[in-house]
Amino acid sequence: QKASNSSTVSGYTCGGFVPPSNFSNIIDKFPFTNDANATDVGDLSEAGQGSAGQSSGTHGYVSGGNITSPTIVVSRIQKFPFSTDTNATLVSQLNIEKDNAAGTNSNTHGYTSGGRDGSGGYLTTINKFPFSSNAAAREVGDLTQARTSIVGQSSTANGYGSGGFFTPP
Repeated sequence: QKASNSSTVSGYTCGGFVPPSNFSNIIDKFPFTNDANATDVGDLSEAGQGSAGQSSGTHGYVSGGNITSPTIVVSRIQKFPFSTDTNATLVSQLNIEKDNAAGTNSNTHGYTSGGRDGSGGYLTTINKFPFSSNAAAREVGDLTQARTSIVGQSSTANGYGSGGFFTPP
């Protein structure tokens, strides 16, 4: 599961696939200050996998992903606070259903890039949503090529997507 978010003292991993055929809704938290196991601190609003993760200074976000079996790709954005151990709430939507996208963030916005749509097509879209409100995401650009299963990284100035599968030219 790529829905990993971080604050300054803890890391979070959300959802995922539990064999043989179940999706997880668990929000796990693990400390950065020492080596220790994760603990279950809350639940996503629904079980799923293939979500992208973003983090503001105060909240973790889980965007897109897929639910149920057979797979239904979703556009949901969920949010949970770092200050208390509690469940996530559904706060907004991406402008397109997507899973296996890269999650990145700036200080003010979350980004969900690339991924796969509900029909299995690979995407180029870069979606952006604000941390300051629960406004819907909007498309702000495209990747250089359609890719899915991307890993996202963030610097203070840019978002990066690494690896993944791409549609050949």
